[in-house]
Amino acid sequence: MSAQGPSSDPAFRRRIVLTSLAGLAIAGAVGAFEHHAHNRPPRKQPDGQYRKLKLIWPHSDTAPVLAVAYQKGFFARYSLDVESIFSPQNGNEALDALAAGTGDYAVAPALTWLPRLYGGLPASLILGIQPGTFRLLVRRGANITRLDQLVGRTVAMPDKNAADKFFFAIMMRRKGINAMGGITWTDMPADQMVDSARAHTIDAVVAHDPLAWQLLNSHADLFSELVGSNTGHYADRTSLILGASKTALDTDPDAATALTLALRDAAKWANQHRDEAAILVADESSDFSTDAMRAMLHHQPAISPVTGHALRDQMAQYCDELQLIGQLPDTEAASAIARRSTRNVLNG
Repeated sequence: MSAQGPSSDPAFRRRIVLTSLAGLAIAGAVGAFEHHAHNRPPRKQPDGQYRKLKLIWPHSDTAPVLAVAYQKGFFARYSLDVESIFSPQNGNEALDALAAGTGDYAVAPALTWLPRLYGGLPASLILGIQPGTFRLLVRRGANITRLDQLVGRTVAMPDKNAADKFFFAIMMRRKGINAMGGITWTDMPADQMVDSARAHTIDAVVAHDPLAWQLLNSHADLFSELVGSNTGHYADRTSLILGASKTALDTDPDAATALTLALRDAAKWANQHRDEAAILVADESSDFSTDAMRAMLHHQPAISPVTGHALRDQMAQYCDELQLIGQLPDTEAASAIARRSTRNVLNG
């Protein structure tokens, strides 16, 4: 009886066939990936040129991403010399400054940007820097334990910062509550809120950090937090948005690319090093100790920058919600408004 070689062994032949099929499958997958990668728009690279830019950022002295961008060298990494203009007190004032040509770039909440862009502000949104930090604080003793109990009450918001109001109006509209018409909203400087709450002339406050955090923690006997954006699906959505004027995008698009990359990298670093970011902010702020800033940052959502399609999709969701509360007309699709309002400056 002659010995049987491996090539005539049926089990061996089956292994050869299976191995060949696996190889073909892998080759096909690699080919598909290469085809997809070949057809994907190339990632734009910074050109390395030195630039001086003016960035309008309200309350920039308490902004962790901005502090990191300066003090950890992220602006310098992209050859940027950035002058921060922080005199605006809220997003609307920042966009007024952008419209007046005070700077070419501005940071404001998405809920502030989108109605202004729809109204004709010549700018585009290019980077979602981080989620919102909105908090609805109710006065202890006002017997408010549910959102519907705010109807007919007086709610203060700081200095006409519409984003705070819009955020909670949207949250309540989702629950069938007409907050825009059913609540008495009152603009109030931050330094008057505590006295007004103690005098029972207001029943609640809508604000965002750091003001909301300061009110909640410095006056725990007076305020409690009913709801906010720091948990649930709201915590995953970007809110603080970098936008660029049309003039800047048309005359020097590479500058927008460099600034987007610098702030994107700074945001990622700040999220991974919150304790050190707190130190950097406290060094720049007279209102916050390092411990207070550290505590606040650890009670906020992950700092997750958003660009490109993801940014456009999230802005479409905001547009849809603004339509729900009558801040954008519903005669145009939310996705179309978002597409017109955003630009991907990282695509080559």
